[in-house]
Amino acid sequence: MTLIQIDANLCAQEGACIASCPWSLITCGEDHYPVAVAGALEACIRCGQCVAVCLPGALTNTLLERDGFQEMAELNKAADPLAYTMRTRRSVRAFQPEPVSKADLKSLLDVVRYAPSSNNSQNLWWIVTTGRAQTQPLAVLAQEWMQRTYRPGVPEDQWPREDLVLRGAPHLLLCCGPEDSKPAALDAAIAVTHVDLLAAARGLGACWAGVFMRALAAWPPLQEALGLPPGQKAFCGLLLGRPKHAFRLVPPRKPSAVDWR
Repeated sequence: MTLIQIDANLCAQEGACIASCPWSLITCGEDHYPVAVAGALEACIRCGQCVAVCLPGALTNTLLERDGFQEMAELNKAADPLAYTMRTRRSVRAFQPEPVSKADLKSLLDVVRYAPSSNNSQNLWWIVTTGRAQTQPLAVLAQEWMQRTYRPGVPEDQWPREDLVLRGAPHLLLCCGPEDSKPAALDAAIAVTHVDLLAAARGLGACWAGVFMRALAAWPPLQEALGLPPGQKAFCGLLLGRPKHAFRLVPPRKPSAVDWR
């Protein structure tokens, strides 16, 4: 069994499934149709991104029941806009190159300052890159760490050319706060979640920058380039931009596990 099946009569060969897979398990085959890479069946995390982003409905993930997906167009957004956003937001990993306007970025953060914080400390602050020219140098440094960590000994000229860490996003948002504050990590996670949902509600795309944060914690050249003030720490990060591809479906998720008492 292979991970994906493609209906050649429907496939538009636009590569949305390739760009959206978080583990790069899909690539372009010799006939220009998507194919799964070796070991994909075992590595798939069953997120459903590949199916959800295929607008013509040409792709089937053999690990997921097709009936478990919901058509976004069939959901009643007007009845409960927040629930709609929470259900339909996706982790975006393919972005349009144009930056979001600074006014729109400011508007996001102006709302997010109302996110709850421990003891109403309000001691978080943000680093925001304003375009790809500012984001790219950080992406290069983060990728250096990733290559040295996951592919040690591979010559630099054999490293992938694509941005595997920040995914070509025009913006990186880092939520920062006092390094010695015990609640700051949780406060930052709450704040970044607020940005993530608000961005989705406004038609923007976002993805949590987990790999970048691991690189930042371990790679001195990246720490030096970021230049955080003494005593301050970046706790969470988010890629942000306008999505390159639209999503049509909501992937299936497990039912909530609840111990009713």
